Amino acid sequence: MARPDHVVARARFRDREDAGRQLAAHVAHLAGTPNLVVLALPRGGVVVARCVADALGAPLDVIVARKLGVPGVGEVALGAIAEGSDLISDDGVRRFIGVPRRLVERIAQDQRAELARRVEQYRGHPLSSLRGKTIIVVDDGIATGATMRAALRTIATHRPKRVIVAVPVATQYVHELESLVDELVVLVVHDSSFPVSAQYEEFQVVDGQTIRRLLGLGDASAAAPGEPTAAEHPVCEIPLVTDGASLAAELEFPTDGADPHGLVVFAHGGGSSRRSYRNAFLAGWLRMLGWATLRVDLLLPAEQLGDAADGRYRFDIALIASRLVQAVDWAVRDHVAGSSNMILFGASTGAAAALMAAADRPALVRGVISRAGRIDLAAVAYPRLRAPVLLVVGTADSHTLRLNREALRVLRVDTDLKLVVGAGHAFEEVGALGAVGTHVERWLAKRTPSRTSRPVSGGLARRAWHELQRVVAEVSGRARV
Repeated sequence: MARPDHVVARARFRDREDAGRQLAAHVAHLAGTPNLVVLALPRGGVVVARCVADALGAPLDVIVARKLGVPGVGEVALGAIAEGSDLISDDGVRRFIGVPRRLVERIAQDQRAELARRVEQYRGHPLSSLRGKTIIVVDDGIATGATMRAALRTIATHRPKRVIVAVPVATQYVHELESLVDELVVLVVHDSSFPVSAQYEEFQVVDGQTIRRLLGLGDASAAAPGEPTAAEHPVCEIPLVTDGASLAAELEFPTDGADPHGLVVFAHGGGSSRRSYRNAFLAGWLRMLGWATLRVDLLLPAEQLGDAADGRYRFDIALIASRLVQAVDWAVRDHVAGSSNMILFGASTGAAAALMAAADRPALVRGVISRAGRIDLAAVAYPRLRAPVLLVVGTADSHTLRLNREALRVLRVDTDLKLVVGAGHAFEEVGALGAVGTHVERWLAKRTPSRTSRPVSGGLARRAWHELQRVVAEVSGRARV
């Protein structure tokens, strides 16, 4: 590979066209090569590749590939697929997190429909034969390299004469592609903690009509289906009856659009937030299984700053449990889909808060899941607990494991203890977080009712509502909600 510049965060390119012109200068020696073809990875790669193809006097086409995002953390690739192949280009991320292959297959199945749609939009027919040709594969940048690897796999099946990958910017993972190509041209290699876009002053989204125009497909306004809008986490606010403020939360529903089996409310421990990648991943997994999820910050912004500075709220279980109770009340009061079958999922001290909230709302909470939970901090609530409990602990987290085993002997409810071999408190070991998800999936499968068209209905809703009126009246001193 040609020696690139190594930078960290300084923007190197004005925009994709500037990057394309600079990249074209580094592959100028290929001008005049017989049977030369430039293939771009849509979407942003087409802008860069147009400049390269024009400079070399070569035809431009696309090779369509799709990233398979980590559940709940879609911007991180765990693999990719490309046109012309049913194979999945696996990624080290999948093995590190421990995402089961069956989950990857389901993600791939969803993405294949979008892959076919884009092939139709950008070309309208299968990729032409590349046999015996010299191929330059261009993108606007490489992060994990997952989509590029998938594209190269498809290209290899055509038996080209030579393959060159040329990109303006990449992370250090680009070196893993060297064995797959004849030449690798990268202008800037930057630290993986920064996104590819950090090397561009302007990095706008490229729409389908622009791609069609750059590919010379005629009137870009005709026969160009709209691009799907990237899903955003829907942020909502949960009003606090006792504090006069609101908690920030993200409420999301099953990926298949059907009515949810229930609602899983995530309660994080001190030093974390609703944006924790662990909770985001596990919540994304559960949505694929048909559950709605609610990830809520149990501390207000000023409290989060104070806790980050000196940990002052980290073990204030009474405070975070009271906030979690109000989140439970809000979900039922607002008839949130799935709230008639509510599960609380707590991590570390958040698990103690989940147990206390379940004890305070026995008619509303159907189960509690604890991940590396300090449930000993909720021992006062044990006698009042009615909901079944799942405890998931790493065997290397000896202190938490001992506390969970002690709790197992005194809890009077149906309780399962599941161990993740070799995992510590944060489940950062290879495959550990995926093992947590597997234990949770199996436990929830026993508590998955048939889906209905109405999330809260009949006698169950009336009993839940009357219970909510009673307990809120106790907390607020008012007779009515």
